[in-house]
Amino acid sequence: MGIKNIILSKQDKELIEKVILKYGRIVNFNDLKKIFGKDYTSAEIRNRVSFLARAGWLKRLKRGLYAVITDVASLSSYDISELTIAQALNRDSYISFENALQHYSMFDQSLSTVGAVTFRKARKYKVQNIEYRFFKIKKGFYFGFSKVRSDIGLINMASKEKAVLDLLYFRSGTHYLNLIWEKLNEYQRDYDFGLFKQYAGRLNREMARKTGFLLDKLGVNTESLLKLIQGQNTYGRLTAESRRFDSKWKLYYDDRIIK
Repeated sequence: MGIKNIILSKQDKELIEKVILKYGRIVNFNDLKKIFGKDYTSAEIRNRVSFLARAGWLKRLKRGLYAVITDVASLSSYDISELTIAQALNRDSYISFENALQHYSMFDQSLSTVGAVTFRKARKYKVQNIEYRFFKIKKGFYFGFSKVRSDIGLINMASKEKAVLDLLYFRSGTHYLNLIWEKLNEYQRDYDFGLFKQYAGRLNREMARKTGFLLDKLGVNTESLLKLIQGQNTYGRLTAESRRFDSKWKLYYDDRIIK
């Protein structure tokens, strides 16, 4: 077993405090090097960082990125929220999907995955039994989020409307379509359907088609979305299993989910 719960020396304690004061609770190796460099040589810095990581005071998130632990009682687990860690893993991303719906109290199940959208490379990370998945989207489709406060700073959070559209864009299997339809029905009064239509129109015709069909079923005026697909000879599917055809939207759908 590795070193755990070791008491910091006075020197290391002061250095850690300086790191947090200047850079916060999530830092990269260069941040540590700038602070530790006043007391240690380059070789000693690497050894000291490695020692503090083994001791549990620095938790490795990915290569060269660490969470600084301040509470001895929390050394066995991270005391920084999963959403904050996700933002640190990829600054050019925003939290979306079920995690965003959970933020808006629209999803109450426990989650073992944090899903985010980025215009950078799609990646997966595993940190403390939590999987962090970053889905790549075109830079022109990277919108629909704002900054919200987390436990130790600000993070990018999808609007409730964009979170649903991201589910439809990236995860439109039967399970997710069930989830999308359930949330649209259950929280109709909480959504800005004007924003839904605006965002769907900014994505692509396929999303305009799918969103228009779903909003139609809720009784929302979808004329603006219908104009975007008129004159198109293509058709779409809500899921791979969809068999029933809607001629207005030229879309196959599953009537076991949507009547």
